[in-house]
Amino acid sequence: MTRVLLVALTLAALPLGSLAEETVVKLKVQPMPAPKPILKYQLLPELRELNPGNPAQNYLKCFAEQRNFFYSKEAIAERTRYLSLPLADLPVEKLRQYGGSALRQADWAARLDTPDWQLLQHVQKVGMDLPLLELGRLQLLGPALQVRFRAEVAGRRFDDAIRTAKTMFALARHLGDHPTESANLVGLSVAHLAVGTLEEMVQQPGCPNFYWALTDLPCPLVDLRKGLQGNRALVAADLRLLRDDAPMTEEQMEKFVSRLSGLLSFAREQAGEAPRSLRTELAVRVKDAERVRAAQGRLIESGSPEDLVRKLPSAQVILLDEKLDYETRRDEAMKLLGLAPWQIDALAGSKVPTHSEEGLFADLMPQVISDRRAQGRLEQRFGLLRHVEALRLYAMDHDGGLPRTLAQIPLPLPDDPFTGKPLVYKVEEATGHLCGSPPRGEEQNPCFNVRYEITIQQ
Repeated sequence: MTRVLLVALTLAALPLGSLAEETVVKLKVQPMPAPKPILKYQLLPELRELNPGNPAQNYLKCFAEQRNFFYSKEAIAERTRYLSLPLADLPVEKLRQYGGSALRQADWAARLDTPDWQLLQHVQKVGMDLPLLELGRLQLLGPALQVRFRAEVAGRRFDDAIRTAKTMFALARHLGDHPTESANLVGLSVAHLAVGTLEEMVQQPGCPNFYWALTDLPCPLVDLRKGLQGNRALVAADLRLLRDDAPMTEEQMEKFVSRLSGLLSFAREQAGEAPRSLRTELAVRVKDAERVRAAQGRLIESGSPEDLVRKLPSAQVILLDEKLDYETRRDEAMKLLGLAPWQIDALAGSKVPTHSEEGLFADLMPQVISDRRAQGRLEQRFGLLRHVEALRLYAMDHDGGLPRTLAQIPLPLPDDPFTGKPLVYKVEEATGHLCGSPPRGEEQNPCFNVRYEITIQQ
């Protein structure tokens, strides 16, 4: 499965802070009014900046003749060091032209208007072993851009920094147009990297206020729909080998089982999961006459002609029944995609109607809840940062003071995507504490337990 291409995305996207049960982000910020005009600064390329063209293929041009910059051990070690250094310790002048033409190409690609990853027919026809070589390269592009972003912030070159923020958020958004779940998650990771540097940026003296720029961003920034539908199409391409209109020969059955077993075994191995033998589990089910009769009954009830079902080999009956079970549970999961994370949690106690808790095709299930939570975590971070900018606006009009409650802020504020309610806010002495709530079951996960400690400096 393409999902196993993702390596350490969660850690890469963590906010600045510790890896304890709670991630604390300490922000020392200055009061700052809204810019004039109020949308002077934006965080995605505007229409007036765009050119005709396909950004997808142009991002890949960043890697042409740039192997040393992206892949050499020295460059990777240097990039890792630059991302871990405090802003004050970055060699700002040395990094002024960081990435050179490679990252300028990314700026150009981010400002092209018609994303097309040119994978539609491949997704529909190739199946789950579709090669996605470009994703490995695009995972390297995000951190490289972040180094340049941090250097621009450290040098207080805010216009340049905003340009890079636009490039990173556009790249993330374009990855949301990719028809695979893996690419969508890479897009979320790139967006998290950019937000982490925005958290550093708003602490710099003279940094513009981004309340309205953050408010203007589309929500969600990175879509998941194409990726999850793409994965659905990839699975369908492989399951087409399982016929439902005529009995299959032993040779046809062996071809189907062998291919699917190999794909699932490889995916589990790459994900570090315990091995599971599809062939062995199928053989156990086929030997159970009562299970075969029950499977025949469910196929007939679902609309398959009874005379055809009675002619099918037992293994084909079991596999078609398992496919029906998979499709039923898949759609029960997919229907949640349009809901807010807190609404998904509210439905989590409902039982998915199925005759099997662990079907043969269970490994093919889309990870809608975990993916939607990853998307919700990005929404929560945007919401937290938008609150910070609202506090900077409030402090500007109240002698540098913080409000005692969020209700005192005369601006609309986003709700927590994991509760549907306002974020948690309190003031202790001169420090404002702002945090969201984790989704159900993630109470001990630092990725979902982010707290801002905000102090106002004059």
